[in-house]
Amino acid sequence: MKIALVGGTGDIGTGFAVRFMPSHEVIIGSRKADKAQESVRGIMQLPGADGNVWGTDNASAVAAAEVVILCVPPEHLRSVTYDLSSSFDKQLVISPVVPLSYDGKLFRFNPPPEGSSAQQAQSLLPPQIKVVSAFHTVPAASLQAQDRELRGDVLICGDDAGAVEVVRGLTLEIKSLRPLFAGPLTASSLVESLTPMLLNVARRNRIKDAGVSIISERPPALK
Repeated sequence: MKIALVGGTGDIGTGFAVRFMPSHEVIIGSRKADKAQESVRGIMQLPGADGNVWGTDNASAVAAAEVVILCVPPEHLRSVTYDLSSSFDKQLVISPVVPLSYDGKLFRFNPPPEGSSAQQAQSLLPPQIKVVSAFHTVPAASLQAQDRELRGDVLICGDDAGAVEVVRGLTLEIKSLRPLFAGPLTASSLVESLTPMLLNVARRNRIKDAGVSIISERPPALK
């Protein structure tokens, strides 16, 4: 597939690029094409980096893609959804965006009026665009370490079964991650709120790259 990482020049974008470019065409997007191209050069210098990746401006990245991953902070969500709406056609949009704030002592979940960043993205995009939320609790540093087994769960929310299945398949391509369906897109607030909780726990207990694993007596088998 052609996967656009919109606002993908940061840590999380680099992580997705490293994981997906061996099997897919990855397009790094940025407000300025030259910044995206600079990011690509940096990615290709990482240990073990190999695959098909190129950079361009956000609008061109969206227009060229089948799947769009929103790699932006919540305050930039409007600029990569509503402001770029003419570039969207039939893409599947994945939102790992987490609306949080930090007061110097505590990370807090700070959702928009829609209830979650995923629902906000859906409200700003053309009505035919399918939005799935996922990857909120996967640390960017862990994604960038290509040979690292993450040994965690990815909680996926979405209203379209086919779109959820695509995201499930992408999750299975990342070594040792397990995709779990968490409910419709309206459940995204529950999943997004886990990230500030993890950050607070990690900070107070000196835990590096904290993630989520769902424990059960009989874990579901991956197919």
